[in-house]
Amino acid sequence: MIKKLLIVSVLLISVVGYAQGQNQANKYGPYLTNKFFDNWFISAGGGVQVLYGEHDNVASFGKRLTPAVDFSLGKWITPSIGLRGQVAGFSAKGLVANPAARFIEGPSADYPGYYDEKFSFFNIHGDLLWNISSTIGGYKADRIWEFIPFLGVGYAKSWKENVNPTYKEAGASTGIINKIRLSDAVNFNIELRALLVNDRFDGFEIGQGIEEIVSATVGFTYNFAKRGFERYVEPVAPDYSPYTSKISDLEKKIADSDANAKKLASDLAAEKNKKPEVIKSVEYIASPLAIFFPINQSRLTDMDLINLGNFAEAVKKSGKKYKLLGSADKATGSKKINLRLSEQRAKAVYDALVNKFGVNPSQLEIIAKGDENEPFNKPMLNRVVVLEL
Repeated sequence: MIKKLLIVSVLLISVVGYAQGQNQANKYGPYLTNKFFDNWFISAGGGVQVLYGEHDNVASFGKRLTPAVDFSLGKWITPSIGLRGQVAGFSAKGLVANPAARFIEGPSADYPGYYDEKFSFFNIHGDLLWNISSTIGGYKADRIWEFIPFLGVGYAKSWKENVNPTYKEAGASTGIINKIRLSDAVNFNIELRALLVNDRFDGFEIGQGIEEIVSATVGFTYNFAKRGFERYVEPVAPDYSPYTSKISDLEKKIADSDANAKKLASDLAAEKNKKPEVIKSVEYIASPLAIFFPINQSRLTDMDLINLGNFAEAVKKSGKKYKLLGSADKATGSKKINLRLSEQRAKAVYDALVNKFGVNPSQLEIIAKGDENEPFNKPMLNRVVVLEL
């Protein structure tokens, strides 16, 4: 039994080391390193245990069973590797052939020539947990069953009431946890565990070297939040070139528009500052003017007002009556909306000429026909107010 447990322990250490090396670049990871307070858990279980001492094989297996309890606190470092601390134990019993053994109860009634022994013990140990299911099958938060071997070292104490001395030994633990998921927070556990200690742990030493206590417990684990692991995703640098190109184009258009507006304002100021010429007979006739609008809008721009200012001067001097023909394109909007929009556009031009530039209202006539009057051959050109005789 001892040889088998030692062989299993050595193999488990080797495989854990190999898995840790491979897990750095396997196809199931890597995962983001969790924070200190993430993925902690607490467990409690109860069951039975059996002592393998010098002469315990003489007694039947059932007569050597005693209660077992365990309490654990741990944390998963990665989906495959975890650490925990555990307190386990309760009592153990068996047989010895020497009446000088310290933990004997008296001569055995069932096995003549032997003495019943019984003692209390506990074991505090730290374990390295290896989740084989996550290592082989990849991390899966809702996996129903997981297979978790472990290895650990710690401190063990055995004693019997009113008997001296007590025994305090270093101990090695190894075993397997079968974890069954009930919910994100709760698991059901079936744990098989072996404690390896010095031969004198049961109060009698004959040179065998090691005593073993094998236990089987069932219990529950509560997983504290935050739970689970997130897969690392390589960040992708966003491509802003389409936006920067568009912004550059818009900035150029704004600069061109500002330059054009400044030129128009300068030309207008220059014209206003010219000295009047004496003309014997002058007839003022303003040429037709078109004011274009963006889709679904009727607001005049600064450029529009500059053009209307020039046009207004000619209208006032001519004394003639002009039509303001408001239009909308039939390619967009309903007839009702387009009619209202054409009226709003014509009214905006009318208000600017009368209220801003002082044109006599009697010289202006608003005519709005919505999309029934399209003076040009492109939809965007028919969002317009045409001023003409």
